[in-house]
Amino acid sequence: MVSVCVIGGGTAGEGAAFEAGVRGINVTVVDGRAIREPPWGSWPELISGPQGRGRMPEWRWGPSPRVINEAASAAGPGFVALSSGGRLRFDLVIIATGSRFEPVAFLGARKTGVFILDGPENYAELGRACASLGRAVVTDEGYRGVEVADRLGNHGTGVRLLISCWQCRPPSPVVLEVIEDAARESGAEIGRGGVSKVVGNGRVEAVVASGSVIPCDALVVVPPRVPSPVHSEAKLGHAGAVEVDRWMRTSVPSIFAAGGCAELKGSAGGLGTLSAEPSLSGRIAGSNCAGSGHSIGGTRIDQLRAFGLRWWRIGRRAVTSAPPANGAERVSRRWGPDCACSITHEKSSERVVEMESIQPSTSSPSGLPPLDTGVTLESLALGLGLSDISPISETARLGLREWPES
Repeated sequence: MVSVCVIGGGTAGEGAAFEAGVRGINVTVVDGRAIREPPWGSWPELISGPQGRGRMPEWRWGPSPRVINEAASAAGPGFVALSSGGRLRFDLVIIATGSRFEPVAFLGARKTGVFILDGPENYAELGRACASLGRAVVTDEGYRGVEVADRLGNHGTGVRLLISCWQCRPPSPVVLEVIEDAARESGAEIGRGGVSKVVGNGRVEAVVASGSVIPCDALVVVPPRVPSPVHSEAKLGHAGAVEVDRWMRTSVPSIFAAGGCAELKGSAGGLGTLSAEPSLSGRIAGSNCAGSGHSIGGTRIDQLRAFGLRWWRIGRRAVTSAPPANGAERVSRRWGPDCACSITHEKSSERVVEMESIQPSTSSPSGLPPLDTGVTLESLALGLGLSDISPISETARLGLREWPES
């Protein structure tokens, strides 16, 4: 029987172990963590739940895996080295060690009232403290910061969000404008920049950002995450993650990778990491260890719900999205106070390479066509493949008028 070692027991590792196990693979999971964490994407909900607490999900390993509660120090063709010095032999290895948080460095980071959101327990702690917070500054990563600002605002906390980076590409300007306006309506303010210093006598009384002093009761830091792959012979990509193809195969034939420690081959600027799709990429890696041949596909969807809005972006993955030979054109339009759309069109192929929309959270983009099927401006203008998303069709018709030769 084929033997597989899954390094890492997070969301990606769990999906990989389950899929390999149900296909008859002899699975061993190596994970040095003593506590099971909920998926990273669910952490902001710990602020909103009762007393700020959330239920830890149960393991879903599949049929009878072997679990080794020890960290791996290295992986290679047919083996995994343990931190204790042991060396285990396997036919295949799946690296699913995820990502780690970048360290936070500014003056006053240890003061009472500073919340560094680098674990689910810290999100839960922030949720329990919400009742006593009048004003808070949220800073660093953009998408998660927007979610945190929204959850704090729901508790009645006045929030100022200072975005110093976006984990993925930022929303288009017209979409970001809608988010900023909705945040303002909810009592939150979104700006740019980062915090350099915390001011206060033992606890947070204000922060210094871009030369300005902002009074507040708390500073909430949402640190960005960076890939944390175990040492191996597999090639690394631009972001420092293990480079994989759409089948989750690395440069070493017997090693696969998935989740936040994996990066799609051909991506630029570190935008191809699979941190937003750990379960999907893990399941693909696990099933392909049994020879299934599944791929992650050519379309990626990013989503966000906050301030009564639902934002999504659908576009080609890095592995299929080489820069168009003849450039690309984008048409954007704000169709109302809580509605905007942006479409990027590739001139050389006459195909749509990206769609982005923001609408009230009650709307749903069901029936969206995957872009790798050859979606064009004309098909979007006709509403083909769309259910109830008229702003997309309207934006496509606007593009046809602006680019009559398309």
